[in-house]
Amino acid sequence: MNRTRLKALPTVLMLTGALALASLVAGPVSAQTKYNQWEGNQESGEIDDLVANLRELIDEAEDARAADPLFLEDLNDLLAAYENPWGTRVLFDDFKDGNYTANPAWQVSAGQFKVDPRGPNSGLKTSIGAAAGGQLNQLLGALLQPQQGQSQYASVFTPVKFSNAFAVRFELTSRDRAGRLDFGPYQGASGNNAYRIAYMPGAATGLQLQLITSKGAQIIGQSSGPVALEDGKPHVIDWTRDKQGRMVVTLDDKQVIAAQDTQLKKPFDGLLLINSGGTYWVRSVSVDAAN
Repeated sequence: MNRTRLKALPTVLMLTGALALASLVAGPVSAQTKYNQWEGNQESGEIDDLVANLRELIDEAEDARAADPLFLEDLNDLLAAYENPWGTRVLFDDFKDGNYTANPAWQVSAGQFKVDPRGPNSGLKTSIGAAAGGQLNQLLGALLQPQQGQSQYASVFTPVKFSNAFAVRFELTSRDRAGRLDFGPYQGASGNNAYRIAYMPGAATGLQLQLITSKGAQIIGQSSGPVALEDGKPHVIDWTRDKQGRMVVTLDDKQVIAAQDTQLKKPFDGLLLINSGGTYWVRSVSVDAAN
């Protein structure tokens, strides 16, 4: 890199970073403006390239001592936060230890769960007759309370505190082409406030993103069509929420839902999984959170 470029580096970095930041935080625009509405992550490849180029420039500047070390340290911290804004791992379980009762501890409030440690369908198994569900959204906080007698659903949760900006990764295998599986973070001892992703095999919208409050369930985002995961293969659902309430859901690295909601502002108190129809193996689950 030539000397002129290195001398101009701090200005270039600040300007480029400011432009990138502006593109990320810009909200919806009025129809009267000359700009088109931004449709989510259409330019994610360009942003990724920008981050990679900035990282390369910072490394070169450090080698050439072309900028104040404190300034470069701040840039490194800023870039690291952007590369992984959910930098704290608060939960991980792949159930390879053969249990779900420790490290981390999951608590069953209804139905039965078991761990299948090996084979193509490995992980935390849950099975409910596909025609048995239907009362899920009426239960709300009861999902965290032990249920008496035969239940029409199975639910399990793990108490873990994390911020309202998070990244959840959920890997599963599904067997039945009917039923419903929900998972997501909850707030409070009763779990009345929560976000959930609902997977509904065979439904017109196979994935839904829901807000749960004491008033009931509200759909805040959904896939554009049906989703079928019953091919005997594991599938990965990634779900992120930033500090502005912007949420993105991807299925096997393809975006299926983008939505925004800011009604739940407090940190979360745990992660809840509910099977109200079907047979599923949860192969792994992780939660990363912003500091």
